[in-house]
Amino acid sequence: MAEQVVFSDRQEFREWLYANHSISKGVWLVFSKVNSLKTLKAGEALEEALCFGWIDGQIKSLDEEKYVKKFTPRTKDSKWSDVNRILASRLIERGRMTEHGLAAIEQAKSRGAWDTPTREPVPDNQIEVLIDALQGADLALTNFLKMPLSVRRTYTAFYLDAKKEETRIRRLERIIERLEANKGPM
Repeated sequence: MAEQVVFSDRQEFREWLYANHSISKGVWLVFSKVNSLKTLKAGEALEEALCFGWIDGQIKSLDEEKYVKKFTPRTKDSKWSDVNRILASRLIERGRMTEHGLAAIEQAKSRGAWDTPTREPVPDNQIEVLIDALQGADLALTNFLKMPLSVRRTYTAFYLDAKKEETRIRRLERIIERLEANKGPM
């Protein structure tokens, strides 16, 4: 795991991004699960990241009190979620967006990724694809079938969105591990 950093508030992270956004390949921010450690909030971190053309990603638990979330520069092909487009628009309105964040938005607009419609829900017949893949992992399959339809769709989308077969295999392993623990999607 790359560098882990604790910021006590959003201004500290903003200053770090100002100094490092163009030279860092990413950073793991430490967040408090409870109020034992003073850290900025994940939502605040996301807003600051968007201001500099960065995005949040993976989350990993460190212990009972802390977790880390990875923040990296956006790649030229990264997708803009509805939530992030709304946040970015609000940040522009409030005058918080930097030229770097605006450049990331313009790049997304120029390649048609800014106004992409919200993804349609996974149809029921595609859920069958994941059910077939879970054959042999009895506990995982049993737990999957007991989960709400929205959760089954989320797992299925995660599995089917993999572009490469090796990625799909790794995702299936993660899905099985989580389902065997009766956990929802990541």
